[in-house]
Amino acid sequence: MQLKELILGVPVLMFILWVFSAPVPQQRIVRVCEPIHWVGNVATSTTALATEQHTETTVRWSDKMNYSCQYMVWRLFYQEDYNKAVAAGLVKPEQQASAPVADAPKQASGAK
Repeated sequence: MQLKELILGVPVLMFILWVFSAPVPQQRIVRVCEPIHWVGNVATSTTALATEQHTETTVRWSDKMNYSCQYMVWRLFYQEDYNKAVAAGLVKPEQQASAPVADAPKQASGAK
């Protein structure tokens, strides 16, 4: 095993373990997309440092990317189960708007 494989492999393995250690699916979705949120925060901070007038645009794009990531992960892993639950009458379709995943980008962009 080469050193560069170890340097790249260990953080990737730790990230995967961190994602799957989340107790509920909503937290797993948020954790998978955390790197996008981190990069968005760095981009927003850098933009704010360089020029104030484009900060809002950077925040908006960061939030869009974070939400897009969460939506894609939800569709890949959880939509089929959700559709079965709706068909069985366990979940009403209008409850989707109040789902934690839909609120996650708002929480991520809020003050921490």
